[in-house]
Amino acid sequence: MPGEKRTIIAHAVSMVSSWWGIICSVVLVHLIHPIPLDKEYKLILWVLIPTLASEGLKLIIRRPRPVMRGEAVKVKTYGFSFPSSHTVAAVMIASWVLLVPQLRWWSWLFLLWPIIVGWSRVWLRAHDSIDVIGGLIFGTICSYLFFVFALV
Repeated sequence: MPGEKRTIIAHAVSMVSSWWGIICSVVLVHLIHPIPLDKEYKLILWVLIPTLASEGLKLIIRRPRPVMRGEAVKVKTYGFSFPSSHTVAAVMIASWVLLVPQLRWWSWLFLLWPIIVGWSRVWLRAHDSIDVIGGLIFGTICSYLFFVFALV
């Protein structure tokens, strides 16, 4: 079946970028380079608040997902589509890691994460490209605002 390996990879990326994957990311960051507990709490808030805000934005915009338009999808989806909350969370994790001085030595690994997550959401047909681009932009704006208000 063409693209079967890509679909498996996309499913894995999608699962890792879900809520339980985000919690695993916090644990992974802690295992690679232990950071103070107060910074870990800030990471959780850094990711949680914009991701929940993106869910609220979906309810306002109400853009239908590909499955709602009758397209074949490769993953179970629910709710509306714009912006991609998986992508927002990935941007928030990547930007947080880039802003923590103790983690910068390996933070370059996280630069591609939002793009990989976005690709997985489009490949699985959970989102259209515009949803992922919206997630990238929304996450970047939130990262900037959180940085300005010193929440790192």
